[in-house]
Amino acid sequence: MLVVFVYGFTQVQAQTKPVYYLVSYYKTDRDKTEEYLNLMKNYASKIWKEKVKAGDVTSYSLYSVVSSSDDGGYNVISVQASNSINDFTKSNTMDLFKKAMPGIDEKTLTAITKSFTSIRTSVKYEIYKGIDGIGSGNQPYHEMNFMKANEGQESEYVRQEKEIYKPIHQEFIKNGNRTGWGLSQLISPLADGSKYNYVTSNAFTDWDKSYSITVDDYNKIFNKLFPKAALPVAARKMVKTEVWKLEVSAN
Repeated sequence: MLVVFVYGFTQVQAQTKPVYYLVSYYKTDRDKTEEYLNLMKNYASKIWKEKVKAGDVTSYSLYSVVSSSDDGGYNVISVQASNSINDFTKSNTMDLFKKAMPGIDEKTLTAITKSFTSIRTSVKYEIYKGIDGIGSGNQPYHEMNFMKANEGQESEYVRQEKEIYKPIHQEFIKNGNRTGWGLSQLISPLADGSKYNYVTSNAFTDWDKSYSITVDDYNKIFNKLFPKAALPVAARKMVKTEVWKLEVSAN
């Protein structure tokens, strides 16, 4: 069963195998974003499909950052999902390129490769492990919430997400306010000074519904689901929130 880090940042399988996400952040040159996205759609997506076909990864998606509460220095993100961290480096990209476009000569291949790297800069890489999620399918928009669990309260934070907020998100999905939700844990790179160590994702079918749910909406659903309980004190801090738009995917 597939559930929604985004369809790939959230492809958790029903308690059978772990799901990991390799998240790569890039910054395109000024006014070159569309050119880069077109290159990815026309060429890179073919490599991704070969990578999925080979069983190295289960999905591969590319997103653009539509809005952010804190500029991270990137505007494009790729997300690979797999059941093992080692799978991300299983195959050679050039070999997959030749498989995807048989008959391509070395000169053309080098030129295409150079066109990718000349207009974007790699900012950082992160690896996440999927914890929980609900929903299915590639959705156009994802609200990404980067969280820092309070010191000594990681277990409590995860419990709150799974036992309290997951049912609330399920109600929002049932009501048509969103189409999916996921929780993932940052596992690399990780240090005591990391700004965040978890991310939740909320999936939407259209831009207007991103950020559309208010605190009052959360409170109403909480009171409906837990009429005899008080809303627990938050065990985390929201570090930043972003909205990502799906540009191309392979799965």
